[in-house]
Amino acid sequence: MQARTVQITVGRPWRELCEFLAQPLNYPLWASWLGSSLRQQRGDWIARRPGGGPAKVRFTERNAFGVADHCVLEAEDRARFIALRAVPHGGATEVILTLFREPGCGDAQWRAHADAAQHDLGRLKALIERRVSAAAWPLRVAWPRTPRPPS
Repeated sequence: MQARTVQITVGRPWRELCEFLAQPLNYPLWASWLGSSLRQQRGDWIARRPGGGPAKVRFTERNAFGVADHCVLEAEDRARFIALRAVPHGGATEVILTLFREPGCGDAQWRAHADAAQHDLGRLKALIERRVSAAAWPLRVAWPRTPRPPS
């Protein structure tokens, strides 16, 4: 299975990125693959994807390592795993997203997936770098205990 990694440097502290990525309701603000709708239904996160129907999304539990992996369950037998990491980089944060090429994905479609992922990371960067305080987010979220970078 082929993989491709895209990344971007965000000029904000690592802890802020970890807090933001730990909140599923923040993903529709920047992740186009989710569309503009994400809601909880009977304990599951449900996204209405662009050009598609609903899909279950499972998010990694809050952790102290900057891991924000998630899995989109498009059908009973089809799951798309997305590896997402926030890594401390001085006073900034490196955000790294790894895509996995699915069987039957042509070269043009594979390039389009990578381009869309890079665009989404750009949206995330712009959103995070505009932030002045927790009150500046479009969504009010409860910020649980701040994770610490690995030592």
